[in-house]
Amino acid sequence: MRLVEREPSAHSSPSARSALGSLLMVLLLSGCWSTNYLLSQAGGQLRLLQARRNISAVLADPDLDGDVRQRLQLAAAARRFGVEVLGLRGGDNYTRFLDLHGGPVAWNLSAAPKDRLRPLTWRFPITGAVPYLGFFTKADADRQAAILRAKDYDVYVREVSGYSTLGLTADPIYSSMLEGSPARIVEVVLHEMFHGTVYLSGKSAWNESLATFVGLHGAALFFAMTSKGSAGQRVYAEARATARLTKTFEGFLRPYFAEAEALYAKKLPRAETLRLRQELFDRMRDELLRRWPPRPGHTPAILNAEGGGINNAVLASYGVYHHAAPDHARLYRRLRSDLPAFIALHKLAVEMYDPLGYLAHIARPDSDLDGVLSRR
Repeated sequence: MRLVEREPSAHSSPSARSALGSLLMVLLLSGCWSTNYLLSQAGGQLRLLQARRNISAVLADPDLDGDVRQRLQLAAAARRFGVEVLGLRGGDNYTRFLDLHGGPVAWNLSAAPKDRLRPLTWRFPITGAVPYLGFFTKADADRQAAILRAKDYDVYVREVSGYSTLGLTADPIYSSMLEGSPARIVEVVLHEMFHGTVYLSGKSAWNESLATFVGLHGAALFFAMTSKGSAGQRVYAEARATARLTKTFEGFLRPYFAEAEALYAKKLPRAETLRLRQELFDRMRDELLRRWPPRPGHTPAILNAEGGGINNAVLASYGVYHHAAPDHARLYRRLRSDLPAFIALHKLAVEMYDPLGYLAHIARPDSDLDGVLSRR
């Protein structure tokens, strides 16, 4: 399918200059290693800034592929829904489009020791400690993966369809965010918008699992409110089914996390630990394929780690996105499945001294919800 042509260079635009200034400030606040890493990635980020086009101009292009037009209109509608109904941050975020010509926007690298289910973390300004590194080329990600693999870490390199700069720059809709089903498009847009609205420095598992939760339930609510006719109802049913499947998958992962953590806590001889963990990973792979048989020619992402399928980096990476989901679900039910109230509560909580303590208090059955629900 044909995508739009690239926007003219934005070297002299105020937004590009402002973004450059923000990036330079981040570099000045960084340590030696992180400065080198951020410098290597800053060029990629600035190239993306220069290639964006306003969505209104893209949609006005008479040569725009019809399928792309429909998908981009859906992403724009999801953004409006996120702002107007869910209370997510708007501004200039997701008002522009960037054509990646069929590729992902970036690659993320995760790593973990072979005898611990604990992701390796890197610390940066604004984000705090994060359990992955992002790269704009796969070659850069693979080079860093080789360095970590030589240090005896498990590694996992995966494609990224979208990401948030947390307000540092005005994030666009990437063409990679338009791939997949309509439910997936809305989910990804709301997921990334939530990152730009609610974020706790150094709490990646909380941030990612919460954004995943909001994206899934937000997509179901979006189609519940906007779907018309039989076709619309099918999309709504798909969004609901995706949320249920994700919950089922989280339940599948949980006992394997627990078993791996129990194994590593035994402090057995290394060779024995590696043998037993491989047996665990083999059982996990077999159950996954039995419960969710893949389509011909398609390998599930969790089994597609370069170098041989499931390892600690893969498992820890999935834990970042799913491990805390039961806590979010309990609070969501406590708020009577009111997603705008759920989001409003988290916007309030992150301004407090102890956000997680406050949320844990609200989740208790004896807490007073009147004040929380009245903030909608």
